[in-house]
Amino acid sequence: MGSQTNDSNKNNSNMNTDNNGNPTGIMEFCKKHFYHITSAALFIILIFVLVKYTGNTDGADGKKETETQETQAVLESTETVEEYQKDAYPEINKLIGKYYKAFAKGNTDKLATLADPISEAEKSYIAEFSQYVEEYRNIACYTKKGISEDSFIVSAYMEIKFKEADTVAPGLETFYIEKKDGAYYINNLYGMFNSEMEEYDVDADIAALLSEFSQQPDVVKLQTEVQQKYEEAFAADENLKNIVETKLPDSITLWAYGQAEAAKKAEEEKLAAEEAAKKAAEEEAKKKEEEEKKAAELASAVVVYATDKVNVRAEANETSEIIGKLEFGSQTTRLEEKDGWSRVDYNGGQQGYVKSEFLSLEVPQAPPENADADAQQEAPAKSLAEGSVITAKESVILRKSMGEDSEKIATVFAGEKITVIMSYAEGWTKVSYGEKTGFIKTALLQ
Repeated sequence: MGSQTNDSNKNNSNMNTDNNGNPTGIMEFCKKHFYHITSAALFIILIFVLVKYTGNTDGADGKKETETQETQAVLESTETVEEYQKDAYPEINKLIGKYYKAFAKGNTDKLATLADPISEAEKSYIAEFSQYVEEYRNIACYTKKGISEDSFIVSAYMEIKFKEADTVAPGLETFYIEKKDGAYYINNLYGMFNSEMEEYDVDADIAALLSEFSQQPDVVKLQTEVQQKYEEAFAADENLKNIVETKLPDSITLWAYGQAEAAKKAEEEKLAAEEAAKKAAEEEAKKKEEEEKKAAELASAVVVYATDKVNVRAEANETSEIIGKLEFGSQTTRLEEKDGWSRVDYNGGQQGYVKSEFLSLEVPQAPPENADADAQQEAPAKSLAEGSVITAKESVILRKSMGEDSEKIATVFAGEKITVIMSYAEGWTKVSYGEKTGFIKTALLQ
């Protein structure tokens, strides 16, 4: 909906006006307190007070009156413009009548069949404003030709009967009407609400035509006449004055606040959704990259066979955690070989490391004589002399008892000394390390 009372009226309330004659009181309040309201949206808050004022009240507006008179004189002296035709098109009068009837009831579904487009914001505004309106009376249509043969610019005169006022408020609103599928409809791109909100792209030629239209002498004259009627009604009815000065401004201000909060929430939800989508996309890309990497590895992988019963470790070193075992002759897939260790896919996707010397590209024909021995050691370990002091050649794990699954007591780092207490046939040696006593694989001490 556009101007709800008059394109040319000025609110005689306590609101100040800017250099263009527009009220600024509520606008300034909203600028200070409301989040995410555009200057166009702030203008919409004041639609009902007939912001496009062209008349004069006192000294502050004297200059504007002079400018208006000069503009009118220039227009009248330069060229002849098309004059208004009043109620010349019954179909248009019927369309505008239906529009205001639906508007008074807040029936946005019906309005959407008469005017297009109507945004969700405008529907919300209509619902808020219409609750104060009883009906629109004495509708008259002043028409001029639009940019095409079947289009018109319409200045619709109406009188608003507010529910709590006895006196009607005269108003004037501009519509751009076109034909679609053989019937007239309101092209709402050029309605006051959408024009000020600037939610949609518009035809530059139509916009220019409407701008020129607003300056034409008979248009200015009609605006001035309606302005005078409005001021007389405003002065005569205290209830009308209260509605226009207090109730509607308060109501529309709260509406604007709600719109701002909804916009803020929508923006936050949009950003959250974008962030979630971005994260999901990154995770999907990472997953795809890993799958492609795995596929590439598998494409270049080779089948190998264990030549002994061998440990599969979490990392490529002999002290790393044992995460599985390969039995003699078992088949596995080698993905990579480096520094004497093979990274294998040994359990349907689970990966680990095996010393490369215990893997063969060919199927082994017979198990080694000591197939049950721990294949991570190169040869049976020899016993170490009791009391001998040994310097660790590499970092080794000191365990509570014999066995690689035994509890870890400490790590003996390369270069540190340990003292042999006793070597056992099971391939483990009991040692003392500082104040601690435990077991280390004998092969790791030789």
